[in-house]
Amino acid sequence: MEIKQLIYFREVALREHISEAALELEIAQSAVSRQIANLEKELNTTLFLREGRNVKLTDSGEKLLSQTNQILNLIDETKELFIHNEQSGSPTIKLAYTESYVSQALPAIIKSYERDFNIDIRPIMMTPVEIEEALISHQIDVALCELTPKLLNNKYTIKHTLFEETYNLYVHNQNDLSMNPKPPLSQLSHQYIYHFNTLPEQISQLIKKHASQKTYPISNVALLKQTLLSQKGVLIIPDYLSNGIDNEHLVKIPLTHTELKRTIYIVFQENNQNNQLNSFIQHARSLLQRQATYH
Repeated sequence: MEIKQLIYFREVALREHISEAALELEIAQSAVSRQIANLEKELNTTLFLREGRNVKLTDSGEKLLSQTNQILNLIDETKELFIHNEQSGSPTIKLAYTESYVSQALPAIIKSYERDFNIDIRPIMMTPVEIEEALISHQIDVALCELTPKLLNNKYTIKHTLFEETYNLYVHNQNDLSMNPKPPLSQLSHQYIYHFNTLPEQISQLIKKHASQKTYPISNVALLKQTLLSQKGVLIIPDYLSNGIDNEHLVKIPLTHTELKRTIYIVFQENNQNNQLNSFIQHARSLLQRQATYH
């Protein structure tokens, strides 16, 4: 699979027309068709169905488009990182992170480090899978994230524990769960479970494993509280986001007794050549470990 094949594929998918994609790419239509055919052969699937003069994505095509967008976006971000570094003329550290308490602490960490060391920090939010690939290929210098199996087993990757992220359950005080200070996750099996914005994949899988339930996102705090107060469901939320949810009719139940937790690490490759990296790692570890204790 080649990058140009993914570029051609995405252009055809967006325009639903091979000849229009070829015009936009400024190449021959036959070249686009040939690369799409090669891609289908390599993946052993059909990516497009013809509908008159247009083409439509198959289910396999939809899946590949989602992956293609992530891959090409990461490539674009990587190019921008290096372009910015060359243009600025100042040392740069490329930092990736997953959504967690880290995202709240990062502004202070970056501001204080850039002030004290005169080094540019470029933060990029990524999924854990994106991070593992970007670290191994040196597209980023360091990451603040949970570990994937691939990162955990990579002997050339150095990992330092930062903090453990725990979760709370919020239920209406009329809900039977409110009477149990340490409910097992299995007791959520008959509940409609909400979460705020995104929920880490490993946390979603743990809920589904123990409670056999899917979770549903709500991105507005006021709507979330209204839903809970109307007894339409329960809420699972990270402890660091819990302050805005408290209400006299809602009961907060810490879930520290369950598997619903994840460990956040600072991760980097042993052979990273960025000379400024060690000072940033010490700075980030010091601030994050201290702040996570009190947040």
